[in-house]
Amino acid sequence: MDRHHILHAVRADLLRRLDRTAEAAAAHARTANPAEQAFLQGRMDNLPES
Repeated sequence: MDRHHILHAVRADLLRRLDRTAEAAAAHARTANPAEQAFLQGRMDNLPES
C-alpha cells in the first residue's frame, strides 16, 4: 500500500480527527508529498496539547 500516494495523508488526517495523535504523527511522517506534509503539519500544530 505504500505505493498509494494519498494513503498516508488520509490516514494521518483521520487519525488526527479521532484524537489518536501519536498514530497520526507516524502516518504524517510517511507522507512523501511536500504539499501534503505542509498541510498535515499545520493540522498537527493546531491540536490541543494533551
